[in-house]
Amino acid sequence: MRTDKWISKIEAFARNAGHFRVQDLIDLMKASEIPVSRATVYRAINKLLTAGKIVQISSARERYFEFVNEQTHYHFRCKKCGKILEFFFDEIEKSIQESAEKLAVLLTEQKLLIEGFSNRCCRRRNERKKRSVRK
Repeated sequence: MRTDKWISKIEAFARNAGHFRVQDLIDLMKASEIPVSRATVYRAINKLLTAGKIVQISSARERYFEFVNEQTHYHFRCKKCGKILEFFFDEIEKSIQESAEKLAVLLTEQKLLIEGFSNRCCRRRNERKKRSVRK
């Protein structure tokens, strides 16, 4: 299959994946019985990044990607389960714009990734602590 056809197929899967890792796309395609190599997915991801269709959301542990969204938003990533949540907060946006004006800089890109533990993972962690204290 030609490269542009692979890019189209991978792009279609990625659009439906939300926040995704390369392995997520490989797994989705294999589940749909579309054999694809890791190298082909990486080539497609690099072309989509270069074209400005997707952006990378990096953390210390993994690289996630998402399609460019018209509305500025921010990300929270759970350090335990890896789940990524999007949120919108006008006050953060206002503060960033005010800072850019004070610094006399032109912003071309914004990335904010906040890391911590989700409520679900915190509850599990607290339950394990309670059980170990009882023993």
